[in-house]
Amino acid sequence: MRFDDDHSFPEGDYIPGIYNYCNRWCERCLYTNRCMTFEMEKEIKLEIEKEKRREKSMEENKDFWDQVNKTIEEAAELIDEEIPLVKNDGSYFDDWDDEDVEEAMKEHKEKHEKAENQKISKVALKYENAAHKWLEDKKDILKQDYDPDTKDFNVSYPGITDEKELKQLTDSVDVILWYHIQIWIKTVRAYSSSYEEKENPKMFKGFPKDSDGSALVVLKGIDSSIGAWNYLNKKLIPETETIKPIIRMLLWMRMEVEKEFPKARGFVWPPKA
Repeated sequence: MRFDDDHSFPEGDYIPGIYNYCNRWCERCLYTNRCMTFEMEKEIKLEIEKEKRREKSMEENKDFWDQVNKTIEEAAELIDEEIPLVKNDGSYFDDWDDEDVEEAMKEHKEKHEKAENQKISKVALKYENAAHKWLEDKKDILKQDYDPDTKDFNVSYPGITDEKELKQLTDSVDVILWYHIQIWIKTVRAYSSSYEEKENPKMFKGFPKDSDGSALVVLKGIDSSIGAWNYLNKKLIPETETIKPIIRMLLWMRMEVEKEFPKARGFVWPPKA
């Protein structure tokens, strides 16, 4: 895909940084009209669709590669202005300490592993596996139909025929599918960020805490998941005994995340424009 030279950022009343703590579920978001990332992705998708519909001629392909080569040359010229390079000479990088890089990577890995080993993180991973297994075990009766062409997703269950109930059933499964992996990922990020913030308080002074923002995403995901599982618990009577332990797991996680990150619920997001 190739943008024109005069391509610019979309204009609009966007909230700065609104995408930093989003759950990436644009279809369900109330703020897409104020999110620059959504607008840019929409433009990119339109460009991709145009490319798919277009029958490219040899001349168009030549123009494409000419443009690619031009940007490569421009990048090389830009770098060369800042850092004159001698052919086959990598001496500029001699001052870059490999040990520092390795140490930084080691520290990052250690923080990540420490975050993964927290009790809440472990339970979040157990929840991810439990939710996946439950849906997999019930796939013959709780049927999920997805049309990749229309993006339509529908869920059915024996005995439920009311349109409104079927929609709520579909929405509930959709919520569970969306969040069951994200909860663990964001929990680990919340812990990892908290370690960074404690080690380098001056660096993060004056900025919103990423740990609280990430924990808020976790809590929102847990809240939505509890609501979704509770709907299944009320409507799928034969399945209640297998659903209740999952709800208990989510309730425990919510309580512990709120204890571990007490300011997360007060994290203001999206920010006030």
